[in-house]
Amino acid sequence: MRFQKKLLIHYVVFFAVSVTSVFLVYVYSSRKRYGSMEYARLQVMAGQMVQQMDLQYSSMEMASEAILSDGELLEALRILKTVPEGSVYREEAKKQVTVRLNAYYLVKRYYRALIYSDAGDVFASYDFDSRKVVDRAPRGQRRWTDQARAKKGRVVLIPPGEDLWGLYDRRRTYGMVRGIVGYGAYLEVQQTEESLDKIFHTYDDNIRVMAMLKGGEALYGTADRETADGYRMMGLEGKTGIFQVKNPATGKKEIVSAVCSDLTGMTILLIEDSSVIMQKMSGVMILTCSVLLMFTGIFAVFIYHGSKKMAEPVNELRQRMEHMNLDNLEESVQIENSIDEIRALSNAYGQVIKRLKESLVKEKNLSYLQLQAHYDLLQAQINPHFFYNVMNVISGRALSLGDETICQICSSLSGMFRYATGNRKRYATMEEEIGYLEKYLYLMKLRYMHRLSYTIEVDERLKGQILPKIVFQQIVENSIKHGFGSGQDTLGITVEGRLLEERGLWQVEIADDGMGISQGTAQKLGENMDRMKKKLEENNTNIEMEFGGMGLLNTYARLTLLFGGGADLSVQPLDRGTKVVITAPFDNEETGSRNAL
Repeated sequence: MRFQKKLLIHYVVFFAVSVTSVFLVYVYSSRKRYGSMEYARLQVMAGQMVQQMDLQYSSMEMASEAILSDGELLEALRILKTVPEGSVYREEAKKQVTVRLNAYYLVKRYYRALIYSDAGDVFASYDFDSRKVVDRAPRGQRRWTDQARAKKGRVVLIPPGEDLWGLYDRRRTYGMVRGIVGYGAYLEVQQTEESLDKIFHTYDDNIRVMAMLKGGEALYGTADRETADGYRMMGLEGKTGIFQVKNPATGKKEIVSAVCSDLTGMTILLIEDSSVIMQKMSGVMILTCSVLLMFTGIFAVFIYHGSKKMAEPVNELRQRMEHMNLDNLEESVQIENSIDEIRALSNAYGQVIKRLKESLVKEKNLSYLQLQAHYDLLQAQINPHFFYNVMNVISGRALSLGDETICQICSSLSGMFRYATGNRKRYATMEEEIGYLEKYLYLMKLRYMHRLSYTIEVDERLKGQILPKIVFQQIVENSIKHGFGSGQDTLGITVEGRLLEERGLWQVEIADDGMGISQGTAQKLGENMDRMKKKLEENNTNIEMEFGGMGLLNTYARLTLLFGGGADLSVQPLDRGTKVVITAPFDNEETGSRNAL
């Protein structure tokens, strides 16, 4: 199959799969997002309706409590219960009850407030014209009267129904009734059903509303009777949450948002078809599909022309490579007007040819390089042996003359040279490093005699610790070199090594009581070490060779290369002298032996 055709098929298949996957993921996430938004909306609406109903019933309950808190009204009710018919006091009591029920706030806020008694007395607010009431409690009122009597003063909610009290106007009302304990009377506060329409209006024809009183009796509903009865039988009364159920009448899946009032025990259900979510998404889905189809077409055209353009330089490069041989290795492979990747490919091929030519030249010089390496190795072995032989001659001559000091000097020099020039290991143990330092201080003691004193104390547990060679000797050498000065005849050096077990570190302090170092010089050394550490972190290739020498920077570089960021070297000015502190992670000889190779 041709390159262009394969490229075109691969990209088209990839794009088709990608677009399909993106579309499916988008549909799923959008449906989930719209569903969550719709659930939240229904819950908020149901919660607001519950709050408004709670406010309505709380208002009616507070009105009834205000009426029952009127002492003159209660006195009038007592008279009506105890004084026989025909008494002047009884007539006056009736007037008092009527006046109290026609208080402004009762007439303004409620459709009707009325009091009726077991003796047959009936009193109502706004008892004239179309709102005039019957003169005796209607038979249908007995149900609510019995419930109010049984609850002994507590509120009984009355669902919407035809107004049994109206003499002329029988509009639908709802309300609450409670017994007036000890007076043989009952108080009822009414509102019209239109007030419920305002509370339960959703402004969305897809949403139906049901409100159930405690016990399952319907208070309000826009759903048909069969659906309402079915939802009552599902046991949603007293529950709060979102439910996905099947409509008992139609069998369709529906979303039901239920919220129960803690105050009245009323449960409000908002019902909506599940398909509404997809209907609300339809506009966005059509737009999304259109955009995806448009991009698919544009991408197909782009891929066709792009694959054709890419195939041209590939074919040209292939033809040139086929005609390449040893006779024309010098010819460069350059593809005109090619894209970056193809140009890079031709350049890479040119580099391969160049390396091939270099390999042929290197092959000719291989024998010479091998001979040169053998020569260097033999030379490196001869020079140390010559030094050791000279030291042995001097030591033997001193021994024959009875001068043991010269013998000891030769022995110390030989040991130091052997330690410093040994190339089998790049690193040493703490014990070997301290031994090298003791030899050096022995020689310096012979030079300065009583003017130089020193002490070395190192924790036995540090003897196997791995560290770079010739670390401490360089620092001690600096102390001797800079410690003596004008007016400074003696110099004391202290070397202390300890294990910081809690932190997992070892620490060596080298202090002297010499001329000391200024704060500015110490700060400059610190800045130099910080810059060096940053450079080590950026590139550690051949870094030991780069710093060269055996100064403090070289020492810190070698510590950092071995221990990483855990190594630290600080120079601290003292009141008299200078202190250098080296800290690094603790590692014994067993676990660190591989680093010493």
